[in-house]
Amino acid sequence: MYEHDLVAKALGTLRSLTAGQAISEVEIVLGPSVERSVAAKAWETLTANTPLAAAHVTWEQGLDLVRCELCEHEYTGDGSDSCPYCGGDGVVIEPAVPIEVGRWVRGAP
Repeated sequence: MYEHDLVAKALGTLRSLTAGQAISEVEIVLGPSVERSVAAKAWETLTANTPLAAAHVTWEQGLDLVRCELCEHEYTGDGSDSCPYCGGDGVVIEPAVPIEVGRWVRGAP
């Protein structure tokens, strides 16, 4: 249900941004806490019998901004990734948004 609500929100944003124009491609960025397969199914359900049903959807992974507790470098990851500089543990300092419309291409699919 979480993903369904997020996808519905992203669809509302997309419809507002495109003012009802045809979309051939759309990129959706998912935060680390969002299950891609569940979001894809929600997209399929929510766009059925609409002009967006034919659009090609690309799912991208959004990343958190993390700071290493040992060396204090900042890096992107999902919060459980080790520091690429020293291997230490990190703390999320800026979480990725759960879902956002990354980009879209206008035109008939």
